[in-house]
Amino acid sequence: MRPILLAMALLVIPHQTVQAAPSSWSQGSYVWDSEALLDPERRATELAALRKAGMDKIYLGFNSAQIRDLGTTRQQLEQLLQQANSAGVKVSLLLGDPAWIEPQERHQLTDLLAKFKGLSFASLHLDLEVEQLGTPVPDQRLKDWLDTLRTAASDSPWPVEISSHPRWFTDSSPGKTCVPCGLPDAGVRQVSLMIYTSNPINSAQRAEQIAKRWPVLQFRLAQSTEEQLDATESWHGASTEQLQRQSSVWREQLQPQGIAGIDWQAWRDFPKR
Repeated sequence: MRPILLAMALLVIPHQTVQAAPSSWSQGSYVWDSEALLDPERRATELAALRKAGMDKIYLGFNSAQIRDLGTTRQQLEQLLQQANSAGVKVSLLLGDPAWIEPQERHQLTDLLAKFKGLSFASLHLDLEVEQLGTPVPDQRLKDWLDTLRTAASDSPWPVEISSHPRWFTDSSPGKTCVPCGLPDAGVRQVSLMIYTSNPINSAQRAEQIAKRWPVLQFRLAQSTEEQLDATESWHGASTEQLQRQSSVWREQLQPQGIAGIDWQAWRDFPKR
């Protein structure tokens, strides 16, 4: 289970043909370590590196010390949000502790939301992986997940997005909770699908299939550059130029299907050359 980290994205009938609203393509990255971006001495260099790598959207994380010293952190955040906006980078707030799925822990999420209200984040992005609480995943946990998202959407001043394993967006078993059916009612319209594979054809095909099955939702494709993952799951070792070329291929293929962009996990592991 990840430590508590913060970062700065209707009932759906399976056979309906309404397409998701068209969206411009963007490339994002999870920035779990926010120290460089919050540091006035390093911020401009870090923003320039993100833009050079093709990023125009980031999910920004915080450690517990930064949260404890929230007065300083908020001041740094206000400056960062202004400079990021000028640099053409949207900053989203990510809450990433799956323990918040549990009803008795949900208040921790709403407490954190209250502390960050008033800041001009582009969105709230929730990375609450139900699998991290143990497998197999019981149906009640899926219901709790949707309830947590509903609570967050009710309290959040920003649009709510999530990241998720794609398994919850394929054909659901009879009698099981349908996660994508419940997301719009819970206040969530955008999902980053963590289709972690270094085979770009497979990832694109899976993303397309899911987008066509759930056209009311807006999807993004999430990929990994993490060193600790198997080579079949991660793009670790590829150059910035290789990943930019691949992103262009995905854009040509996926944007017409209503998919809004690519998200890289994570900036720490993304090539900067």
